[in-house]
Amino acid sequence: MDASLFSLLTLGLGLGLMHALDADHVMAVSTLSNRQPGFLRTIRFSANWALGHGGVLLLSGLCLFGFGLALPENLQRAAELSVGVLLVVLGVVCFISFRRQKVRFERHTHGEIEHSHWTVDGHAHNKDAKGKHAPVMVGVLHGLAGSAPALALIPAVTQGNLWHAMSYLIVFSLGVMISMVLFGLGFGFIQERIQANYERVFEWNRRFIAAASIGFGGYWIVQAI
Repeated sequence: MDASLFSLLTLGLGLGLMHALDADHVMAVSTLSNRQPGFLRTIRFSANWALGHGGVLLLSGLCLFGFGLALPENLQRAAELSVGVLLVVLGVVCFISFRRQKVRFERHTHGEIEHSHWTVDGHAHNKDAKGKHAPVMVGVLHGLAGSAPALALIPAVTQGNLWHAMSYLIVFSLGVMISMVLFGLGFGFIQERIQANYERVFEWNRRFIAAASIGFGGYWIVQAI
């Protein structure tokens, strides 16, 4: 690997690590996790979001740099608007689910072994299977909305080399996944600790995240119109 390609891939990784933590990305994953909290579930949501985001970005890059086909501007604008609508809907759905379920952290023992786990009262477990692809679809939507800025830098740094362009996008997407999974680890751990020790604070925190999602989504809609 020559120095120029190494520098290009390093740039892609660094930008991907930062890109994942854009406010709308973090808010969407936080709200998805907020509806059905759980440490492993939060990590899975984060990874699936990154897969959807990276997949659509790679496909967009292949179409643009391999076949000269750019995403229609109207599609990108619609995706940007949809991100705002999605955040509002996620927040509202969270509030609805709060009325139907109660999340608690249970500890019990099996002999001398103490075991702890999340328990959700209500019917949230029935919806988990139906909503398992939601983070992927949210990631796809974010990828469509943010594809133009992510792809804009590539022609200048790859000098028309398709292999370099796709390598850049792969490493960029890897950086996005690493960053979002690390966020999921931190967010899931904090949620778990708060729930285990301060249940009332945890419930208010869930409501704050849902309200913030609605507020930020409304702001995003205004900006996109």
